[in-house]
Amino acid sequence: MNLINKLKLSIKGAFIRLIVFLIHKEQYMILTVLILVNIKEKKNGKNSRFFSNPLNKITVLALDCDRYRGDLESLSYHNELRVLYINQRAAGWLVKPFYEELNIMRYVNAKNGSNDAISHKKAYDFMYKFLRIFYKYISIDCVTTVNYRYVEDYNWAKASDRLGVPFIMLYRECLLACNRLYDYVVSRQKTFGSFHGSHIIVQNNTCKQAFIDSDFAPANKITAAGAIRMDSFIDKINKQKNKKKYSKKTFILFYFPYTANLFGKEQPVSELTYKYQYYCKNWEHRKELFSDLHNAIIELAIEYPEIDFIIKPKQEMVENVSWGFYEEVVRKSKVNIKKLFNYRVDLSLNVSDAIINTDIVCALQSSTVIESAIAGKRVILPLFYDYLNSLHSNDFLWKNNIDLFDVATDKDKFKKTFKSIIKNNEIEIPKNIQEERVKLFEKWLFTTNRNSLDMYYKTIKRVVQSHVKKL
Repeated sequence: MNLINKLKLSIKGAFIRLIVFLIHKEQYMILTVLILVNIKEKKNGKNSRFFSNPLNKITVLALDCDRYRGDLESLSYHNELRVLYINQRAAGWLVKPFYEELNIMRYVNAKNGSNDAISHKKAYDFMYKFLRIFYKYISIDCVTTVNYRYVEDYNWAKASDRLGVPFIMLYRECLLACNRLYDYVVSRQKTFGSFHGSHIIVQNNTCKQAFIDSDFAPANKITAAGAIRMDSFIDKINKQKNKKKYSKKTFILFYFPYTANLFGKEQPVSELTYKYQYYCKNWEHRKELFSDLHNAIIELAIEYPEIDFIIKPKQEMVENVSWGFYEEVVRKSKVNIKKLFNYRVDLSLNVSDAIINTDIVCALQSSTVIESAIAGKRVILPLFYDYLNSLHSNDFLWKNNIDLFDVATDKDKFKKTFKSIIKNNEIEIPKNIQEERVKLFEKWLFTTNRNSLDMYYKTIKRVVQSHVKKL
């Protein structure tokens, strides 16, 4: 380890010790200042370190800001909302000293009187006391998160709601398009008991029903309002129809690791997974599918230097150990991708803009499949090695809709499909297929002619106005 890394670790250690000391001594004012300097504002899609005047706007404080994927940008365009945000790391400073691990389920279900239950209560009590001071120095009307199961924001959200600053969850994991996933989410929600906030906004009615079935929250506390980021996406699609298309063609793979859930997880069969025992074993061809797909893309990039080939992973995928397998596949291809100028991995790619400006998309277990579909793109599903006839395919979200896409059952057919589209310039989607794609999109991400942003705002406003702050 070099000197710089040692210095960074030393500084980090000293900072953590300082935080623990301040918490132990209940130095709420110093901690308030520390948190305030880590809060930023998002206004008209742009970030600012300086807060605007709240005026008569409703101020939203978004916890765990990095998980929203465009939702905060969308909210920030509403004239009646002021959107402040903080990342999970900064919020985590206040609670991590109370917990041995970041598994909130361990503490939520802890036996009364146990060390875990005591630690959990101490964390909540501290956060309650801290927020009573904190909210006197910043105007906040509600707090939001994208989930209910992260230690870093659980107590912040819960204590805020008890203090009269309602917690509204803008739930993101709404694509419950297979039975196992739906049952799993319902079961997981049951272990959390009742919702510790005021309201939940979900993207579709299936997700709303999952919360109801689990007794996590009653129907009157849940609003299905679509995926808020889709408003601007649909608008961009409509505007693009009247523009001249780019002359240079583009292919995008929305990257998935070979360890993706749709290929199963090696684990003991439990009460939860007994009904879906296939999930407890890895699909035997997952590495071969992954290798064949990436080799095919590299080979096509060599063959078509006039076409851009983009690999778009999420940040957490690159940080995962499975990314090493991608690097191994690239090495074994014996192609120096650094000199392959029309091929690149792009972490920062704007997904919505990329979909609109591309010609061919490849994806699997992702909402980008139906986002690309609604944009009228050719979407290739790489279902190699007879995946559709395996038990694991029961988890494939689009299994009942494959006729709306291009299906490649092996590496050669993947390349042939790609070449056919390019050679015959078959970019346009037949009208009858596109009409079915619209129905699929509307089922999961809401209708293409409704204003989700307005629905989100009206719901937030209604919840905020129903609360009288106790501070």
